[in-house]
Amino acid sequence: MNDTITNNLFEFWDFIGQKNNIYIESSNYKAVFVADSDWPKRVYAIKDKIESYEEIIQLSNKDLLPNTITLNKHTDLLNCNKIQLRFTQTNMSLDLNNYKNEITNNDSIHQVESKSDAFKFANIASESFGYKVDGTIVYNLCKDSFHSRLFIYKEKKESYGCGIVFFDKNNVAGFHMIGTIPKGRGKGIGKSITKKLIGEALVNNSKYCVLNASKMGEQIYKKLGFTVFGTLENYTILK
Repeated sequence: MNDTITNNLFEFWDFIGQKNNIYIESSNYKAVFVADSDWPKRVYAIKDKIESYEEIIQLSNKDLLPNTITLNKHTDLLNCNKIQLRFTQTNMSLDLNNYKNEITNNDSIHQVESKSDAFKFANIASESFGYKVDGTIVYNLCKDSFHSRLFIYKEKKESYGCGIVFFDKNNVAGFHMIGTIPKGRGKGIGKSITKKLIGEALVNNSKYCVLNASKMGEQIYKKLGFTVFGTLENYTILK
Protein backbone atom coordinates (compact mmCIF):
# COMPACT_ATOMS: atom_id res chain seq x y z
CA MET A 1 0.00 0.00 0.00
CA ASN A 2 2.87 2.39 0.68
CA ASP A 3 3.93 2.12 -2.98
CA THR A 4 0.31 2.64 -4.08
CA ILE A 5 0.15 5.89 -2.10
CA THR A 6 3.45 7.19 -3.47
CA ASN A 7 2.60 6.14 -7.03
CA ASN A 8 -0.63 8.15 -6.89
CA LEU A 9 1.29 11.27 -5.86
CA PHE A 10 3.94 10.80 -8.55
CA GLU A 11 1.31 10.10 -11.20
CA PHE A 12 -0.53 13.24 -10.10
CA TRP A 13 2.65 15.26 -10.64
CA ASP A 14 3.06 13.62 -14.05
CA PHE A 15 -0.50 14.69 -14.84
CA ILE A 16 0.07 18.29 -13.74
CA GLY A 17 3.31 18.52 -15.70
CA GLN A 18 1.84 17.10 -18.89
CA LYS A 19 -1.33 19.23 -18.72
CA ASN A 20 0.78 22.37 -18.34
CA ASN A 21 3.76 21.46 -20.57
CA ILE A 22 6.16 21.66 -17.62
CA TYR A 23 7.03 17.97 -17.39
CA ILE A 24 10.61 16.68 -17.51
CA GLU A 25 11.55 13.00 -17.71
CA SER A 26 14.96 11.36 -17.88
CA SER A 27 16.20 7.82 -17.33
CA ASN A 28 17.15 8.76 -13.73
CA TYR A 29 14.26 10.96 -12.52
CA LYS A 30 11.13 12.93 -13.32
CA ALA A 31 10.45 16.60 -12.58
CA VAL A 32 7.80 19.29 -12.81
CA PHE A 33 9.38 22.69 -13.23
CA VAL A 34 7.55 25.99 -13.65
CA ALA A 35 8.94 29.49 -13.24
CA ASP A 36 5.86 31.30 -11.90
CA SER A 37 4.66 28.86 -9.24
CA ASP A 38 6.06 27.07 -6.19
CA TRP A 39 3.72 24.13 -6.81
CA PRO A 40 4.37 21.38 -7.54
CA LYS A 41 8.00 22.16 -8.58
CA ARG A 42 9.59 18.84 -7.60
CA VAL A 43 12.13 16.26 -8.69
CA TYR A 44 10.80 12.77 -7.93
CA ALA A 45 10.77 9.09 -9.02
CA ILE A 46 14.56 9.18 -8.67
CA LYS A 47 16.69 6.12 -9.43
CA ASP A 48 18.58 5.49 -6.20
CA LYS A 49 22.15 5.76 -7.43
CA ILE A 50 24.89 8.31 -6.92
CA GLU A 51 24.84 9.42 -10.56
CA SER A 52 21.17 10.42 -10.29
CA TYR A 53 21.68 12.69 -7.29
CA GLU A 54 24.84 14.25 -8.71
CA GLU A 55 23.04 15.08 -11.97
CA ILE A 56 20.01 16.53 -10.17
CA ILE A 57 22.13 18.70 -7.86
CA GLN A 58 24.24 19.96 -10.74
CA LEU A 59 21.24 20.86 -12.92
CA SER A 60 19.36 22.41 -9.99
CA ASN A 61 22.30 24.68 -9.22
CA LYS A 62 22.12 25.84 -12.85
CA ASP A 63 18.36 26.52 -12.42
CA LEU A 64 17.53 23.78 -14.92
CA LEU A 65 15.70 21.65 -12.33
CA PRO A 66 13.73 22.47 -9.15
CA ASN A 67 15.65 22.68 -5.87
CA THR A 68 13.25 20.34 -4.04
CA ILE A 69 13.38 16.55 -4.27
CA THR A 70 10.89 14.03 -2.88
CA LEU A 71 11.96 10.52 -1.86
CA ASN A 72 9.64 7.63 -1.05
CA LYS A 73 12.34 5.95 1.04
CA HIS A 74 15.45 7.05 2.89
CA THR A 75 18.76 6.78 1.07
CA ASP A 76 22.35 6.95 2.28
CA LEU A 77 23.56 8.14 -1.13
CA LEU A 78 22.62 11.79 -0.64
CA ASN A 79 25.48 14.22 -0.05
CA CYS A 80 24.47 15.80 3.27
CA ASN A 81 26.57 18.89 2.55
CA LYS A 82 24.45 19.70 -0.49
CA ILE A 83 21.02 18.55 0.68
CA GLN A 84 18.91 19.57 3.68
CA LEU A 85 15.81 17.78 4.94
CA ARG A 86 12.90 20.22 4.60
CA PHE A 87 9.91 18.25 5.88
CA THR A 88 8.39 14.78 6.02
CA GLN A 89 4.90 13.61 5.16
CA THR A 90 2.94 10.57 6.30
CA ASN A 91 1.52 8.19 3.70
CA MET A 92 -2.05 7.28 4.65
CA SER A 93 -4.85 5.22 3.12
CA LEU A 94 -8.56 4.63 3.66
CA ASP A 95 -10.05 1.27 2.61
CA LEU A 96 -13.44 1.89 0.98
CA ASN A 97 -14.30 -1.78 0.45
CA ASN A 98 -16.22 -1.89 3.73
CA TYR A 99 -16.78 1.83 4.24
CA LYS A 100 -20.08 2.40 6.03
CA ASN A 101 -19.96 6.06 7.10
CA GLU A 102 -22.70 8.17 5.59
CA ILE A 103 -21.61 10.94 3.23
CA THR A 104 -24.01 13.87 3.04
CA ASN A 105 -23.89 16.72 0.54
CA ASN A 106 -22.39 19.98 1.81
CA ASP A 107 -23.80 23.03 0.03
CA SER A 108 -20.76 25.09 0.99
CA ILE A 109 -18.42 22.97 -1.18
CA HIS A 110 -18.37 23.74 -4.91
CA GLN A 111 -16.51 22.11 -7.78
CA VAL A 112 -14.05 24.33 -9.63
CA GLU A 113 -15.05 24.60 -13.28
CA SER A 114 -14.49 28.21 -14.30
CA LYS A 115 -11.28 30.18 -14.71
CA SER A 116 -12.29 32.62 -11.96
CA ASP A 117 -12.87 29.77 -9.50
CA ALA A 118 -9.53 28.22 -10.53
CA PHE A 119 -7.77 31.44 -9.57
CA LYS A 120 -9.77 31.55 -6.31
CA PHE A 121 -8.55 28.01 -5.61
CA ALA A 122 -4.97 29.12 -6.28
CA ASN A 123 -5.33 32.05 -3.87
CA ILE A 124 -6.80 29.82 -1.14
CA ALA A 125 -4.02 27.26 -1.58
CA SER A 126 -1.32 29.95 -1.55
CA GLU A 127 -2.65 31.42 1.70
CA SER A 128 -3.22 27.99 3.27
CA PHE A 129 0.21 26.54 2.53
CA GLY A 130 2.38 29.65 2.43
CA TYR A 131 3.73 29.24 -1.09
CA LYS A 132 2.68 30.49 -4.52
CA VAL A 133 0.20 28.43 -6.53
CA ASP A 134 -0.46 29.58 -10.09
CA GLY A 135 -4.09 29.90 -11.19
CA THR A 136 -3.40 28.89 -14.78
CA ILE A 137 -1.94 25.56 -13.62
CA VAL A 138 -5.06 24.97 -11.52
CA TYR A 139 -7.38 25.89 -14.41
CA ASN A 140 -5.71 23.38 -16.72
CA LEU A 141 -6.36 20.64 -14.14
CA CYS A 142 -10.08 21.36 -13.71
CA LYS A 143 -10.65 20.92 -17.46
CA ASP A 144 -10.20 17.16 -17.04
CA SER A 145 -12.78 16.11 -14.46
CA PHE A 146 -12.37 12.45 -15.38
CA HIS A 147 -8.95 12.42 -13.70
CA SER A 148 -9.04 15.41 -11.33
CA ARG A 149 -11.81 17.25 -9.51
CA LEU A 150 -11.07 20.41 -7.58
CA PHE A 151 -13.25 21.94 -4.88
CA ILE A 152 -13.45 25.13 -2.86
CA TYR A 153 -15.32 25.78 0.38
CA LYS A 154 -17.42 28.98 0.40
CA GLU A 155 -19.56 30.65 3.03
CA LYS A 156 -21.37 33.95 2.46
CA LYS A 157 -19.44 34.57 -0.77
CA GLU A 158 -16.09 34.16 1.00
CA SER A 159 -13.76 31.24 0.22
CA TYR A 160 -12.00 29.40 3.05
CA GLY A 161 -10.74 26.01 1.89
CA CYS A 162 -9.72 23.83 -1.04
CA GLY A 163 -9.03 20.24 -2.03
CA ILE A 164 -8.37 17.96 -5.01
CA VAL A 165 -9.20 14.34 -5.75
CA PHE A 166 -7.08 12.67 -8.46
CA PHE A 167 -7.95 9.28 -9.93
CA ASP A 168 -4.87 7.43 -11.12
CA LYS A 169 -4.62 4.64 -13.72
CA ASN A 170 -5.70 2.09 -11.09
CA ASN A 171 -8.66 4.27 -10.02
CA VAL A 172 -7.06 4.94 -6.63
CA ALA A 173 -8.43 8.25 -5.32
CA GLY A 174 -5.59 10.52 -4.23
CA PHE A 175 -6.42 13.53 -2.04
CA HIS A 176 -4.18 16.54 -2.60
CA MET A 177 -3.99 20.22 -1.64
CA ILE A 178 -6.50 19.97 1.21
CA GLY A 179 -6.07 23.33 2.90
CA THR A 180 -7.83 26.02 4.92
CA ILE A 181 -6.85 29.67 5.16
CA PRO A 182 -5.89 30.84 8.70
CA LYS A 183 -9.16 32.61 9.52
CA GLY A 184 -11.16 29.52 8.52
CA ARG A 185 -9.28 27.08 10.73
CA GLY A 186 -10.84 25.37 13.73
CA LYS A 187 -14.25 25.16 12.08
CA GLY A 188 -14.02 21.67 10.61
CA ILE A 189 -13.62 22.91 7.03
CA GLY A 190 -10.72 20.59 6.22
CA LYS A 191 -12.71 17.65 7.57
CA SER A 192 -15.73 18.65 5.47
CA ILE A 193 -13.61 18.87 2.32
CA THR A 194 -12.04 15.47 3.05
CA LYS A 195 -15.50 13.94 3.44
CA LYS A 196 -16.52 15.48 0.12
CA LEU A 197 -13.49 13.89 -1.56
CA ILE A 198 -14.35 10.53 0.01
CA GLY A 199 -17.82 10.91 -1.48
CA GLU A 200 -16.29 11.54 -4.91
CA ALA A 201 -14.15 8.42 -4.52
CA LEU A 202 -17.23 6.33 -3.65
CA VAL A 203 -19.14 7.66 -6.66
CA ASN A 204 -16.13 6.81 -8.83
CA ASN A 205 -16.06 3.24 -7.45
CA SER A 206 -12.56 3.63 -6.06
CA LYS A 207 -11.45 0.98 -3.57
CA TYR A 208 -8.94 3.17 -1.76
CA CYS A 209 -8.38 6.82 -0.87
CA VAL A 210 -4.76 7.86 -0.30
CA LEU A 211 -3.00 11.01 0.82
CA ASN A 212 0.27 12.45 2.11
CA ALA A 213 -0.40 14.12 5.44
CA SER A 214 1.44 16.82 7.32
CA LYS A 215 1.99 16.30 11.05
CA MET A 216 -0.87 18.73 11.71
CA GLY A 217 -3.29 16.89 9.43
CA GLU A 218 -2.40 13.32 10.40
CA GLN A 219 -4.67 13.16 13.46
CA ILE A 220 -7.64 14.55 11.50
CA TYR A 221 -7.32 11.82 8.87
CA LYS A 222 -6.90 9.09 11.49
CA LYS A 223 -10.27 10.11 12.97
CA LEU A 224 -11.81 9.64 9.52
CA GLY A 225 -10.44 6.10 9.31
CA PHE A 226 -7.16 6.58 7.46
CA THR A 227 -4.25 4.27 8.33
CA VAL A 228 -0.53 5.12 8.31
CA PHE A 229 1.70 3.15 5.93
CA GLY A 230 5.00 5.06 5.61
CA THR A 231 6.62 8.43 5.03
CA LEU A 232 7.91 10.71 2.30
CA GLU A 233 11.05 12.82 2.73
CA ASN A 234 11.35 16.22 1.06
CA TYR A 235 14.78 17.81 0.69
CA THR A 236 16.04 21.21 -0.43
CA ILE A 237 19.13 21.37 -2.61
CA LEU A 238 21.57 23.91 -1.19
CA LYS A 239 23.59 26.27 -3.37
